[in-house]
Amino acid sequence: MKALTPSHATVLRAVDRCGTTVEAARQLHLTQSAVSKIIARSEATLGIPVFDRSDGRLVLRPQARGLMSALGQVEDEWHILREAVGDLRSGRALPLRIASTPSIGQGLIAQAIRRLVTEYPHARIELIMGDAPTELSKGAADLGVMFSPRVTDDIALTPFAQASIIALVREDDPLARRGRVSLPELRDHRLICFDREKSPLGWLIARAHEKAGLDYAPFMTVPYSISAAHLLARQGDVILIDSLLTQAQRFEGLVRLDVTPELPITICLMTVRSRPLARLAARFVEILVEGHGSGLLPGTGAPGSEP
Repeated sequence: MKALTPSHATVLRAVDRCGTTVEAARQLHLTQSAVSKIIARSEATLGIPVFDRSDGRLVLRPQARGLMSALGQVEDEWHILREAVGDLRSGRALPLRIASTPSIGQGLIAQAIRRLVTEYPHARIELIMGDAPTELSKGAADLGVMFSPRVTDDIALTPFAQASIIALVREDDPLARRGRVSLPELRDHRLICFDREKSPLGWLIARAHEKAGLDYAPFMTVPYSISAAHLLARQGDVILIDSLLTQAQRFEGLVRLDVTPELPITICLMTVRSRPLARLAARFVEILVEGHGSGLLPGTGAPGSEP
């Protein structure tokens, strides 16, 4: 015999309120036959009759009043549980926390978030600008997106898109008419760039300088591309940043130059291996990877998620 379920409790209480299976069925959007069968099964499971039948109406038996009160508590608790599940599925319960650098956050992530909130309009999302591996490791973020990060063994990397290092100069700079520039041609210019020890991009640019037989000695170092883009002070200064920033934001008075040879950058999604992704996070990952499928590197894919 099947056990009494919360849906059975809902039907029994509706019949108690309405007095007929016809009206209870109408309110519950069920057939009258379905309601009658649930009453019969419930009474068989309980081992006692719940209603008396009199003149076409069903009247609660006096000995079943305590049962009906208890069923009310079951139905209320079931309603609370369903609301809690709904909150989790919709993203209302907990925010989706994404750690990233500003240029990725303003571009790739912002595009993916716009798609996500059309599907989950009640979702709460927190975008954290900081060191993504650190935010993930300490549990402050659910996902991280960063350029070629250095991570611990507990963090899984999924490369999914490519960018490159570019140069920005003032529009009155002679280099602005070139369209592209090589690192040796920047030997005598003041570079505003990244620290080689603190930034994956700084390390990449420093390696490129070494391969070209050049010293890497920036005039000024910054943590993020957007910081560098606001610091170009005079003609002759050159900024080396990632190409995503100019896709997400325009800078008046500055001209973009391609750098040769090309310095490609891998953009990686980061997740914690020991923490399965919740539904909202998993959907964000799908949107992010789908939106940049052409940039997905061979042999990689989105990490797994909770069912």
